[in-house]
Amino acid sequence: MSSRSCFMGLNLGHDRAISFVSDGPLSFHTAIERLDRRKHSESPDYPVAEINRVLDHLGIAIDDIAGVCLSYLGSNPERISETMAWEFRQEFPGFRGDFSTLDHHNAHAIGAQVCSGFNETLVLVADGAGDERLWGTQAESLISVNAKTCQLIDERVQSMPRSQLNRPKFYDPAFFRADDATRQISLGLKYEQITYLCGFGPGQAGQTMALAAYGEPLFDYQRYLPSDLSFSLTYPDFLREFTDLASSRKQTLREFAKSNRADIAATYQAYLEEALVRISEEVVRRHKPDALCFAGGIFLNCLSNRKITNALSQTNLYFLPACGDDGQSIGTAAYAYWRQAERFPEPNTAFPYLGRGFSSEECEKAVAEAGLAGERLFGSSRAERLAQLLAEGKIVGVLQGRSEAGPRALGHRSILADPRSPTTKPRIDAGIKRRAEFRPYAPMMLRECVGDITDFASASPHMLITADVREQHRLKLPAITHIDNSTRAQTVTEEIDPFLFALLTAFEHKTGYGVLLNTSFNDESEPIVDSPEDAIRTFLRTELDALLLEEVLVTKSG
Repeated sequence: MSSRSCFMGLNLGHDRAISFVSDGPLSFHTAIERLDRRKHSESPDYPVAEINRVLDHLGIAIDDIAGVCLSYLGSNPERISETMAWEFRQEFPGFRGDFSTLDHHNAHAIGAQVCSGFNETLVLVADGAGDERLWGTQAESLISVNAKTCQLIDERVQSMPRSQLNRPKFYDPAFFRADDATRQISLGLKYEQITYLCGFGPGQAGQTMALAAYGEPLFDYQRYLPSDLSFSLTYPDFLREFTDLASSRKQTLREFAKSNRADIAATYQAYLEEALVRISEEVVRRHKPDALCFAGGIFLNCLSNRKITNALSQTNLYFLPACGDDGQSIGTAAYAYWRQAERFPEPNTAFPYLGRGFSSEECEKAVAEAGLAGERLFGSSRAERLAQLLAEGKIVGVLQGRSEAGPRALGHRSILADPRSPTTKPRIDAGIKRRAEFRPYAPMMLRECVGDITDFASASPHMLITADVREQHRLKLPAITHIDNSTRAQTVTEEIDPFLFALLTAFEHKTGYGVLLNTSFNDESEPIVDSPEDAIRTFLRTELDALLLEEVLVTKSG
């Protein structure tokens, strides 16, 4: 990558990340957790070692960088800019470029516009919390972005929490102060409350989403539904109703939650889906945008994304794959570029595959250093051999190409398996992912198959929208069909990824299905693997049957 006109974007806090814009388009992005191997990589400090690793990987010197921009959750960007600039220059004394900071929700919005390919768009941002406002922090925002400008249209602000609670305990109104009763909370932070009430921990909202399929709403939530961003949602809302239900059964809230957590999850999930649809519909009715994009962690909720997609079928929509805070660095890199070019960068058709990549020779070296024997596969034999292993019931870890942006594995850092076998999911649950049985697995499938297999026939290359598996395929594809008959497909075309297309085509020839189970290449305790060394460690400590590192295939005996 050329170092001319090179700009770096960073996000600090939780989900630290780094991105680059070079010679025009976004050219690189990765979450720091992929490098430091700590899930969500939370720290207020610069990831100095990881930044240097990326610079070395890209062949860039720090003095080649013309500009750096930073986002930092829950702060005032202007107030921290001077301090953070000083600290950056202390850590990287060779840096002589421009330094800037960017508002949290603007970073989300700019990143979505740059990656969407739309010339002009409105971006709906919804997450747990953004940056400071006069009396709170950002909750949800509507922002207009085009190639040259970023403008706030509307926003909702949530209150700063005053109760001195350990965050995973802030779901119990018994611990709230009296003035918490009217304090506002974001849609995302309310989901976090519900997640903790269901017995899960930080960063486990996906478990709440999965569990919701097993339950039914416990009360009528219609009075909480918004019509636009002026709605009220307070700290005790929903929790108050659950507490009343617990009292009617002579239980504490925690006792009630333990035996009713699926219904609790279903209640807020149903509300969230309807709330986001109402807000999105009002945005389109009022502003009539050419395109509407979505960013912020709440849009990893693929169930609500499908409801939005159904409701706005006549509108151009885009859900940013890296919509969590790791995607912040995309927006900040674009803003660093804007400060010099006075326009945002062009889209990169390679997105979301903009992380580190490794050659087959590097993979061979890593295999040899681990004391393993690898077989080199060339040309079409790679897809054919892998399809045969998968058809035989083998579970395979795959590292190929540059790593994906966002938390969803899209075939470059994936575990693949046969979706037809009823034993596939239990094997992955117990021996590899080590996660709860109620959590589903998603498929990748040939684009031309999706309408036959599911009720959603449109392209879904980033695995962000659910679909229902058609009745005739549900028993035939048990490993990727959830309890409510839903699935979250990634559609694959030859243009997007020739190898995955060849693999799915070969698997279809052998089995009749151009579909594979596709889950992230990691176990429950670690981030998605990034390097060949990461992949080998996970391969050796789990019950994976085989490992494909670019053209190098490693299998376990027996």
